[in-house]
Amino acid sequence: MKKIIKKTTKVVNKPKIYTQYGNAAPIKGKKMDNTINTIPDQTKTIRELLDNHSRGIPLGVNDQKGEYFDTPIPTFTDITEVMEYKHQLKEKEKEINKLISEEKTKKLEELKQIKADTAKAEQAKKSIEKMEGE
Repeated sequence: MKKIIKKTTKVVNKPKIYTQYGNAAPIKGKKMDNTINTIPDQTKTIRELLDNHSRGIPLGVNDQKGEYFDTPIPTFTDITEVMEYKHQLKEKEKEINKLISEEKTKKLEELKQIKADTAKAEQAKKSIEKMEGE
């Protein structure tokens, strides 16, 4: 009779590879509170919603619209209009930058004219250093 010797192998911890098809990583989700934020008796069927929409009746929800402050929002029908508008915006940007630089130089001249022995002069020197640093 032969002796059967069982060989034991050592199991090494292999790194787990998570794929989209199997053994996904454990998901740590957001813990939600149990408060209910719905208001009772405000349910409408899909038919009611569609009827109200086709008749122009609002849903009774706050409709948030963007504020554009007197700036017209252009609508383009052609690519050339987009390029023209882009050039117009660049010209406006150049004009505004020119105005800003003129105002900065005026302010710097005003600050330099302040007498050196006053407390305002010290503040003016600090602001001149800041403006020249920009």
